[in-house]
Amino acid sequence: MNVELFLQNNDNLLPRNEVKIESVAADPYPDRQRIKISVQVTPFRERPNLEIVIRDSDGSRVAGTSVIESMVFNMEFVLHLRNVADPAGNYTIQVLLYYDTIEEPQDTHTADLHISAT
Repeated sequence: MNVELFLQNNDNLLPRNEVKIESVAADPYPDRQRIKISVQVTPFRERPNLEIVIRDSDGSRVAGTSVIESMVFNMEFVLHLRNVADPAGNYTIQVLLYYDTIEEPQDTHTADLHISAT
């Protein structure tokens, strides 16, 4: 699909108040220290912001990133677990979609991740 042609058809692009997170997926790399995060959002007219956070089973933040005015609907990121000696365990990935302020997200989505022991 040619993205340029797709974007010229504004009928498919949603106004900012209708933009939502469609899916979030997380897959660990073989080293278990890097996590591939895939996020899909609805097609948009105005570019949204995202905040992505990975928390361990204690609720501590172990990775995160901010996305400012994304230009694409399907995104992939690699996040590195920080200060985690043994990454085996359960994690929660939280994604917030917002426009004006992160304190008032328009949509949120969570996904669970389990990293097995070697």
